[in-house]
Amino acid sequence: MARIALNARLLIPGRLEGIGWFTDACYRRIIADHPEHEFLLLFDRTPDAAFEYGPNATSMRLLPPARRPFLYDAWFDYSVTRALRRWKADVFVSTDGMLSRRTAVPQLAVFHDLNYMHHPEWMPAREARYYRSRFPEFARIAQRLVTVSEFSKSDIVAQFGVPSDSIDVVYNAPDSIYAQGTTAERAAGGRFTDDRPYFLFVGSLHPRKNLNGLLEAFGMYRADGGTRELLIVGAGMWSASETPQDGVHYAGRLGRDELAQVMRGAEGLVFVPWFEGFGVPIVEAFASGVPVIASNTTAMPEVCGGAAAALVDPANAAEIAEAMQRLEADEAMQNRAVETGLARARDFSWETSANQLMASIQTVLASHA
Repeated sequence: MARIALNARLLIPGRLEGIGWFTDACYRRIIADHPEHEFLLLFDRTPDAAFEYGPNATSMRLLPPARRPFLYDAWFDYSVTRALRRWKADVFVSTDGMLSRRTAVPQLAVFHDLNYMHHPEWMPAREARYYRSRFPEFARIAQRLVTVSEFSKSDIVAQFGVPSDSIDVVYNAPDSIYAQGTTAERAAGGRFTDDRPYFLFVGSLHPRKNLNGLLEAFGMYRADGGTRELLIVGAGMWSASETPQDGVHYAGRLGRDELAQVMRGAEGLVFVPWFEGFGVPIVEAFASGVPVIASNTTAMPEVCGGAAAALVDPANAAEIAEAMQRLEADEAMQNRAVETGLARARDFSWETSANQLMASIQTVLASHA
């Protein structure tokens, strides 16, 4: 029996983002599948009942709320350190990559991507300084690292000098709620666009998501006769960023069920960020039977695995627009993309991902047995 402490800081009801979904999906399965172990979930706010994972899991709130760079250090270096010592933890697992610099307890960190090392200008200055100074240190402290793509693994090796054999790849996956819809279900997704057919973007309204490039490409697509609307689902991370444009609709942040319905109703996902460590909406679209136009950069070609309707240069608005035109006009292309996407989606499952993360945890435990 091991005592496994888990960073649950990003398990916030109604506000799960990519890392939060990864955390919830993996923790939920690991705790259920391993009743022989005890788990301690460490929150920085009052734990919500949605994250009560089983009788072998206990939740603890630690102060202060870790929502600013100077509070990150206080929470991890002092509050987490004390909790690990008092609970006699055998390992600490942090799915947001942040670790305690003051504990002797073995630690495993999940680094989802290193965008802050390449483009600190995409973040508020204080956040960027924190990430660029602390994450190289976390990489040295961690007994083992996990990341979500081979691309990110190579990036970690190059940026931080971490040995490749100390990093495990654990992919994200689509939730089971993402599935190919019926005609009626697909039609129901059009309530944000007055029932007009639409292309979809899902993600935070953040500079690295290349919303400006997407909007430019959509304007070119419409000017050239394209008839689809564009529905943008997501909210700003550090600031709001909604640009009015003909044919463009903003749905804001949607709940899980509503997002899955909107995904099923889309004519295609147009996902052209500058940088992704994985790109979860890609596999959610594949599982929903929705064709994908994605960037040809970073981890996105790896995740698409040849199943995208088109891979495009995110810096080339004309190329993105032309891919949207082809996807609208070419039924054979649509059908082929749906078929290959559904097949590719079967390569990802949260059960597999949770098992792989647990295997990484057990590697750390075994090395300190």
